[in-house]
Amino acid sequence: METEKWTDTTEALALLARQRKVWPMAKAGYEALDNVKVKRLHIDGLEFKVQYNPARILSSGAKTDAQSLRERPCFLCPSHLPPEQEALPMGERYLLLCNPYPIFPEHFTIASRRHMEQQIYTSFSDFLEIAQHLSGFTLFYNGPQSGASAPDHLHFQAVTPSYMPIDEEAGLHKGTPLLKEEAGAIYRLSGYLRNGFILESGTAERAASLFKHLYKVLPLAGDDTEPRMNIFCRYGEGRWQVIIVPRKVHRPRQYYAEGDEQILTAPGAADIGGVFITAREQDYEKITPELLRDIYGQIAFNDAGINRLAGGEC
Repeated sequence: METEKWTDTTEALALLARQRKVWPMAKAGYEALDNVKVKRLHIDGLEFKVQYNPARILSSGAKTDAQSLRERPCFLCPSHLPPEQEALPMGERYLLLCNPYPIFPEHFTIASRRHMEQQIYTSFSDFLEIAQHLSGFTLFYNGPQSGASAPDHLHFQAVTPSYMPIDEEAGLHKGTPLLKEEAGAIYRLSGYLRNGFILESGTAERAASLFKHLYKVLPLAGDDTEPRMNIFCRYGEGRWQVIIVPRKVHRPRQYYAEGDEQILTAPGAADIGGVFITAREQDYEKITPELLRDIYGQIAFNDAGINRLAGGEC
């Protein structure tokens, strides 16, 4: 494998086509995706795709405490990949892998070659560079306490563009610039139920600088190693657009409830992006606009909360 090589969008799609033919797990995963139930709900003009995807039970129910992580082999380490799973290089530090439990028609994981903790502050420039090489996809990042099922191994995901409603909706809720320079700007994302910030820049260096400036004002909870957040990135026409959604909690109270009150949901970037995943049919049937409003209200900051964060940023 040429470690300096960067896989592009066309090569990634070819990889997916090959894996669906020769890797039974990927074949089964994508065939199952073709038959998942989806219902579209709307809240205040915003669209949500609720997906009943039983294969995602491994992620939704994943134990991410320190002891559980120590006791299981890391499924993203190169030495633990199944023999049928092909890996393509993303520069010297990452590998592109097909996700065998897809949520999207095209779903890839970009995993660090080294076993290292999920940490965006030191890897954000890598995130931008990968987005540039995979410009046909939306990239996203789940923080270690924000939906990552492997918080002990640095990774990103690349998925079908515009499948998540946030890809098209966020720009409609972009406020006036909080910080604007010739090379880039930070905007408030509000009135959106998953409020946050939008960062736009034409240079990777300035995008990274703006992100690190914003990162330092986001709240850090308890023993967390970084502020809780989900991040989305798209590159096109020579510019990066990055959406940062800070979070208040890792999982909503419904996850910990018992009996009929329980909903096994561990929202990550896909859910924040508007594709709400349920791995059990009883949970899928329960989801209503009112319940979604409650769950997102627990996770994301409301307008007043995001305004306070924006005040700290300015």
